[in-house]
Amino acid sequence: MKTLKNAVLLIIVMYAHGSAALADSTDKVEKSQHNFVMIVIDDLRPAIGAYGDEKAHTPNIDELASKGIMFNRAYANVPVCGASRASLLTSLRPTKTRFLNFNAKAEEDVPGAKSLPQVLRESGYYTMAIGKIFHHSSDLADESWSVRPVSGGLPHATTLNPESEKYKKPNETRPNNAKGPWYESANVADEDYGDGKAKVKALAALDKLAKQDQPFFLSVGFIRPHLPFNAPKRYYDLHPKNKFEPFYHREKPRFSPNGLKGSGEIQTYHFKDYEYNSNDFHVASQRGYYASVSYVDALVGDLIKRISTLGLEENTTVILLSDHGFNLGEHNFWGKHNMLNTALRVPLIIAGPSIAKNQETDVLVELIDIFPTITDMANVSNEIDISGESFTHVLRNPELEHKNQIYSRFKAGDSVVSKDYIYTLYETENNTTEEMLFDLDKDPDETNNIVSDPNYLDVKSKLYKLLTTCMRELECQTK
Repeated sequence: MKTLKNAVLLIIVMYAHGSAALADSTDKVEKSQHNFVMIVIDDLRPAIGAYGDEKAHTPNIDELASKGIMFNRAYANVPVCGASRASLLTSLRPTKTRFLNFNAKAEEDVPGAKSLPQVLRESGYYTMAIGKIFHHSSDLADESWSVRPVSGGLPHATTLNPESEKYKKPNETRPNNAKGPWYESANVADEDYGDGKAKVKALAALDKLAKQDQPFFLSVGFIRPHLPFNAPKRYYDLHPKNKFEPFYHREKPRFSPNGLKGSGEIQTYHFKDYEYNSNDFHVASQRGYYASVSYVDALVGDLIKRISTLGLEENTTVILLSDHGFNLGEHNFWGKHNMLNTALRVPLIIAGPSIAKNQETDVLVELIDIFPTITDMANVSNEIDISGESFTHVLRNPELEHKNQIYSRFKAGDSVVSKDYIYTLYETENNTTEEMLFDLDKDPDETNNIVSDPNYLDVKSKLYKLLTTCMRELECQTK
């Protein structure tokens, strides 16, 4: 593992220059250093206009991309929220014994590990979280935050359209927790849903922190486009049904192993009068997802505008990213929870002073790299063991390289992603293995598992060696 020096984190991160004393070891940090505002977006694949998605309506995120660097090949280390966030915020890789599922807690899985905000706080930053940052707000809370994390607002599945009350999905194990429909379009204001309430609290926090002398790290977490796809009606109006059509390859990838499975999360919601995985269901689901993305884009825009209004832009860096990707009907898969490129790849956009403008890069980065990158940018020095590697050199020059491969895992599957391939090794219940290999250049939609193709024998052999070494010894070769 790497030794961390000069580390700090983000996820839409913004660092601004503030002024005033919220007292937390301010003498350790020069007042000229950057502050950070981190916004984490849940379940967001690169369904963004700047990434070339023609169905997306994301003017604010697109503008952010024009002011900085867009990473085309950023990947989550675990395709599930709790584990991904614990890994990201500690810059430690998932293993067979830690960061396993949505319920993961860093303080339980790796006792003694330090989080990014903790390192910043110990170096003199005032640290604050609003909304969903760690999956469990109590995780490393006393160590990480100068004040207790602030709830974003309503529970993520709250319905506001009266019609939704007609649709309730019974829950046998939790009869008092029947969920409503998997999407909702309500004629309400942005601030009526939980994410809108989180935005209001974040704006108030910015107003306060901008007046302080002490450098700060503000994290803001938005739930959408996580299920259910609940968003104000005006964002649905941006996405008429005729804009969408089902994914062309509805069956599983050819020759795919039994270990490749989908998420059952969507099944916990009511499907109204739709037949699951029918053409109409695919269209309604895609529409709901893209409407939810547009809703969050508007909230992001409000935060960025407030940064500008407060005069913080000159000393502010913004980083936008998600905790993992999302299968949106490809191969009839919905959600995350598998080792396909659609579930692992995330958007990552970084903009700020001394960062190249209106650039994009194809370098491979993984979420654990954010921690050391930010500490480098913040010029914070601390000696702890982490797994990530700083990519600050890419922020200065997007033409430079970073990694040749990155690693992810979930349950029985471990993956290595290289510039052209994604290779996955599954353990079976019989202590045997299954393999999956996709050529992302020739088959970007992952329709054909080529692991048995003799033309790819050398590729498979190389990736197998890299992956098994990483799995067994945590010696994960990236260069």
